[in-house]
Amino acid sequence: MLAVLLAMLLIDPLQHAMAGQYEALTHTLQHDPGTLGLHVLIDMLCANTLMQVGIQVFGSPAWRSFVLVITALYGLFFLTHQVVHVAGGEALGLHTVLDVTHHLLAVAGVVAAHQWRKASA
Repeated sequence: MLAVLLAMLLIDPLQHAMAGQYEALTHTLQHDPGTLGLHVLIDMLCANTLMQVGIQVFGSPAWRSFVLVITALYGLFFLTHQVVHVAGGEALGLHTVLDVTHHLLAVAGVVAAHQWRKASA
């Protein structure tokens, strides 16, 4: 999921830069992710990375339950985010492929976290 999140962060700047549309890039980035969204993305990147380390280091039942809940919320956040974009009329494109991949990985992550949690019982 981390690799897909990074690709999602880079796709707009790359597409606009390849087309030489730097003014449009500025407008796009001001709209999405915007200043707040950029902070949220950076926080999520850090949390995602730290979570992966924590999964390797910790294994208590409470930690495993926490991982399950956070994984589900993480997936729901991105699903909600995509629904807002689609409802706003955003065209389908490369973002859609990354979004669907991210949603499938979120489902797989929740299933894996649930199995990992059950294994500690």
